[in-house]
Amino acid sequence: MKTRVAVVGAGFMGRTHATSYGKAGLEAEVLYIVDSDPIRAESLAASLSPRAKGLSEIQTALDDLAIDAVDICLPTRFHHELCIRSLKAGKHVLCEKPIASNIEEARGMLEAGSNSGKTFMVAHVLRFWPEYVRAGEIIGEGGIGKLRRISCARLSAPPEWSAGNWLLDSKMSGGAVRDLAIHDYDFMNQLAGMPQKVCACGDLMDFTALFRFADGAVGSVHASYALPPGFPFRMSFLILGDKGSLEFDGTGGSLSLVRNGEQETLSVSGSRTFRQNESASDPDGYFYEIAHFVDCVRNGRSPEQGRPEDARDALAIALSVEAALA
Repeated sequence: MKTRVAVVGAGFMGRTHATSYGKAGLEAEVLYIVDSDPIRAESLAASLSPRAKGLSEIQTALDDLAIDAVDICLPTRFHHELCIRSLKAGKHVLCEKPIASNIEEARGMLEAGSNSGKTFMVAHVLRFWPEYVRAGEIIGEGGIGKLRRISCARLSAPPEWSAGNWLLDSKMSGGAVRDLAIHDYDFMNQLAGMPQKVCACGDLMDFTALFRFADGAVGSVHASYALPPGFPFRMSFLILGDKGSLEFDGTGGSLSLVRNGEQETLSVSGSRTFRQNESASDPDGYFYEIAHFVDCVRNGRSPEQGRPEDARDALAIALSVEAALA
């Protein structure tokens, strides 16, 4: 029997998650799309399968014993309450990042997940994005030696596609500091651990932050929601070790390794530039993320990537950057 899912939120990320469940190879199906806009919910549900239904409230899905999991793709301020409700209703939960608006909420969600006996995972998609995964593997194998520097960039035009433009309200979303760059904080934490020192300049929508890690490595993140309309989304990284470097140019989707005086462009399965991928067959980071969640649900285990503890730590880094900008 397939894992049956209710996706909450029919915006950009809700559509991305919902279509990923239907890709080949996953023993999962979406039975409900929940959104405050019933027309949008019904439209997305109809595009998925004749069995999927649109709802304007979540309780029907929580009461349905056929539903195994809830996938939360709502603005951050709703994560805490809906995650805990879903876990208490006996559902497995996949929650979009950031995990919560503050550390207290995150701790409550971790406690609820631990007490529920259900799979609780946070959708930090770079843990599954092929170039980032391969870079982590190479670094873990000592392929570029000891880490010296991690530089990440994530640039976007104003996200005017968000419902009610909530992403443009920095008090609601945390701006680029919390909503956008949290991907890169999680990636740096994965590679180098939690930073010991943080400084930053700019504002919540357009900033640069610098980090120092326990082993002496340094990091930087430049993220912005302030690029002009029409600017294509861009994400990239440059990682230096004492024996080589790794670079990802998000505009072309290539991963470059330099060591021993030679440059090599690495072939990575599922490599692509960032885009919403609604193909029925092509895998991408979102598909691998959803596949990991479904596998955890079906096998009754905790996630190896997208762990709530790591999501809490990424939020803590975001909040430290906010404090440095104050």
